[in-house]
Amino acid sequence: MDKKKLKLAGTILICLVGIVLVLAGVLKLIGVGAEDMVEGLKKANLIQHQMLISITAILCGTLLMIPQTRGIGVLMATAYWGGAIVAHLTYNDSIVMPAVFQGLLWVGVLLDPTPRSAPEPLSNQS
Repeated sequence: MDKKKLKLAGTILICLVGIVLVLAGVLKLIGVGAEDMVEGLKKANLIQHQMLISITAILCGTLLMIPQTRGIGVLMATAYWGGAIVAHLTYNDSIVMPAVFQGLLWVGVLLDPTPRSAPEPLSNQS
């Protein structure tokens, strides 16, 4: 497989995880079709933070899908999925889904490792 195809596959995986984050965040925010997710927040005693968690998921997913902000999006999404894994562990629930999405994100990064949000170097204008 050539480098362009691998890079495209990585971008697709990263964007797939971004879409999942945005959809999950929106569903949690509006409370429609997210009964299992809301129930999980209740089990983990995090329901009072539902809005913050929802907005964070939407932000992470959005940052992942914009090439210029992908670097910070990867860092934030990694933290988000790690937090989801810990939350699932606190109420003895399966960590498979957050771990799968974490894994997909990192496989995507391995296939498309191009840093996207590195700042431009400052020019010396003396």
